[in-house]
Amino acid sequence: MNRNGRFAWQIGTLAATFAVATACGGSPSAKTPGTEQESAAEGKSVEPVELVFHSNNGDSPEAFDSLFGDALRSKFPNYTIKYFQSKKGQTLPELLAEKQRIDILFASTPYIFGLAMDADLQYDMSELIRTSKLNLNQFEPTLIDGIKLAGDGKLYALPVTNMVQVVFYNKRIFDQFGVSYPKDGMTWDETAEIARRLNRKEGEKQYLGFAASPAHILRGNQLSEPYLDPATEKPTFRNDVWGRLIDTYFVQPVDEGYRARVGEWKRLPNRKDFTDTQELAMFAFNSQFPFTVPQEVEKVDWDLVALPTFKEKPRVGSAATPFAMAITSMAKDKEAAMKAIDFLTSKEVQEQYSGRGIMPVIRDAAIKQAYGTKSEFAQKNWPAVFYNEYAPMAKLSRYHLRIETILNGVPTEAVRGTRDLNTALREAAERAEAAIAEEKRR
Repeated sequence: MNRNGRFAWQIGTLAATFAVATACGGSPSAKTPGTEQESAAEGKSVEPVELVFHSNNGDSPEAFDSLFGDALRSKFPNYTIKYFQSKKGQTLPELLAEKQRIDILFASTPYIFGLAMDADLQYDMSELIRTSKLNLNQFEPTLIDGIKLAGDGKLYALPVTNMVQVVFYNKRIFDQFGVSYPKDGMTWDETAEIARRLNRKEGEKQYLGFAASPAHILRGNQLSEPYLDPATEKPTFRNDVWGRLIDTYFVQPVDEGYRARVGEWKRLPNRKDFTDTQELAMFAFNSQFPFTVPQEVEKVDWDLVALPTFKEKPRVGSAATPFAMAITSMAKDKEAAMKAIDFLTSKEVQEQYSGRGIMPVIRDAAIKQAYGTKSEFAQKNWPAVFYNEYAPMAKLSRYHLRIETILNGVPTEAVRGTRDLNTALREAAERAEAAIAEEKRR
């Protein structure tokens, strides 16, 4: 699974379920006008529409169809849904150079704004949302607030699916060392204490108590610290909050045996150490993880709990990382594109997503309760995904991803002890400033 969040979920029956739902007369939402079939029955002409989608995540056409394409074709028979997989010859810049129209961009929020801005494809959907009577109040508020913040008040995209950070744990390791399983509602101090009890060496195997993916947990950090100061576009890495975050997430859970192992690898533990070698007892990662690589997590006797919290911010988890769709400025039929997105965010579609472990973007208690219940992992502790409130999303910028890679190297240095944390953050800030200056010169 790459950083963009690949949608290789096991949802083979999803399109069929949508087909049954729409055939039974379900409408996208109470405020959406009648379907194209109804308009035809009333004698109104229904013009054919082509909607062209592109995503940077490299998903296959089959993956796109199982999640979006087939559902849209079933709901809107007069729509031709076309999808370009991002690969050599079909990257967004290459397609635009060939004068290929793109109507809707789809990506996780850290990517979508940069994609649209770099290609000059941004389109404020606010008026279109108003005229289509799409109810923004149905969405989780922090998702809309975060997208507006990134767009300086404009809505350049709408969330369609979502994910947060949770902690997955290997029950066998806990059982082996007689340590009680983690629970929802733990603080980071409690988690670090448990983790240090699990930093054990048995024979040739070094067990590691806790790890997290730097890109994901820092990007969605619980203190809502942005990578860049919105006013100055200067990196914030010198701010004390980054030292606290990295110390909490990465340094506090380790001991000398852990440091030595990271030194051997020259990297932090990752999901493969959780699933394949099973050296890692707890791993903070995307909530969608098990549904993305089910064949890997099946190797582990696992469960999950909510992300631990800071003492002063109880029940505040990670910021969400929604996957969003953006209508482009070059879209030929923006109203049709809006109808498509409206449908994908409707209750019946979001409920289908939720049942199979695709986190919904609308605030509906019944839909949240359905999360994961129709999946092969139905017995897991899925309420953990919604246990915490979302932290507010930090402001994103077009330079976000460029400097994120710089910050992501700091935790490894801190854990290995090769560089003082404050020094590592200061040097990261200097490199980030240089990288931004280089981008601006282009």
